[in-house]
Amino acid sequence: MDKEERVFIKKNLVKLIIGLILLGFSFSYIQNHPAEKASIFSGFQVLWQRAVVYVHKITNTNSEAYAKKYDYEKTYVELISMAETKKCSDPAILTEINETYLKLQKEWISTLDANLPQYMRDANKYKNMIDNCTK
Repeated sequence: MDKEERVFIKKNLVKLIIGLILLGFSFSYIQNHPAEKASIFSGFQVLWQRAVVYVHKITNTNSEAYAKKYDYEKTYVELISMAETKKCSDPAILTEINETYLKLQKEWISTLDANLPQYMRDANKYKNMIDNCTK
């Protein structure tokens, strides 16, 4: 190896080490701040959901139903977060919300239109339960 190649390798090695240090700081920051962590992972999920809706829009399948389903999944995730944040919430309520959320995730698009009003009523019921909770 000549001198020019060694200098090139040293510069790139220094950049790699600095990058790894910055990556380590970023990782530790994300681990200590759950809201940041949730926003990063939910960003990937939202991108995936938008891609699914877009593909169904192009293929002329029921893209609106997918969009509604994803919106209500997001609503249920927010309800779960609200229930976990409020210390006065009954654990049974949180379990019930989780079960309804999992049921919504497994719901087929063909049956979603018939069952969506029930999911809407349940979401409103859970929100009222969480909002009216007193310590």
